[in-house]
Amino acid sequence: MKLQALAFIIVSALGTSTAFAQTPVSHNKLAADFYAADGSTAIMLLHGTLAHNRMEIIKTVASLVAEDYGYPVITPNLSFDDPNRMGEAIRNSSKGYTTLTACDIEHRYDYFDALRELTNWVDYLEKKGFEKIIVAGHSRGGRQVSAFLADSPSDKIVGGVLIAAGTSDPEKNTQSYFKSTGLNLPDIIQQAKAMDPSDLLQVPKFIYCDNPKVTARTFISEYESDVRHNTLFNLEKINMPILIIGGSEDTVVPDIKNIFSEITKKDNVSLQMIDGADHFFRDLYADDIAAAIADMVESIK
Repeated sequence: MKLQALAFIIVSALGTSTAFAQTPVSHNKLAADFYAADGSTAIMLLHGTLAHNRMEIIKTVASLVAEDYGYPVITPNLSFDDPNRMGEAIRNSSKGYTTLTACDIEHRYDYFDALRELTNWVDYLEKKGFEKIIVAGHSRGGRQVSAFLADSPSDKIVGGVLIAAGTSDPEKNTQSYFKSTGLNLPDIIQQAKAMDPSDLLQVPKFIYCDNPKVTARTFISEYESDVRHNTLFNLEKINMPILIIGGSEDTVVPDIKNIFSEITKKDNVSLQMIDGADHFFRDLYADDIAAAIADMVESIK
């Protein structure tokens, strides 16, 4: 009987491991990873700036939420107008997919393309039969999620989580661009507007990419003043539960607590600071994010 019991435990453990395997999926020619679990509420988790869905924080949090808390997670890989971006990388990781950024590509996309791609994955989850969806995003992905949630998405979406999201300020962007390049950002935007949107713009910097191959359209969408870049503006329009998560040692977005202090006066917006965590919530801090997401799911069941 003991051997049978032991065999049952081993088989069960193996079965559990298989159930939570990361599975590449596609929908409408876009790519994502799906982390299967038994829960009826699905979590969508979007990566940050020029990154990908298998960077450490995304893969770790998704695995924890699925394995430790039993909620399925889908992690979209933004296409950057290249549907093969993920597939090529899976076939040949030497092409740079394992690195953090995608600076060596031709930037031919719009900042707000992410909203369309998030809609695609909500459609995927709805077709999979999920009745409730929570949409989360890290860093720039969190800002894009806030714009997505402010745009009256599916009624299956019941909450949002913004992880180290910060916001965007045109004046600060102008100051930062001048500091790093010596160039006036509004002048470059006007130059870009006079070009064909698909033409490459000769600039020394785009986000944190040096000497980029960037189209006029992409540059404008990144830097032109648009209220949808402003997370605070987006949050004012959202009525569903929103959790903002920040790290006390975040040097990329160092002032999250102050940025969101006023908006947390809204009944649906809450802020959780994780003491000791940096921008990427390395070490064991990803566990805190996973636990916070699970708590949100439980609170809105």
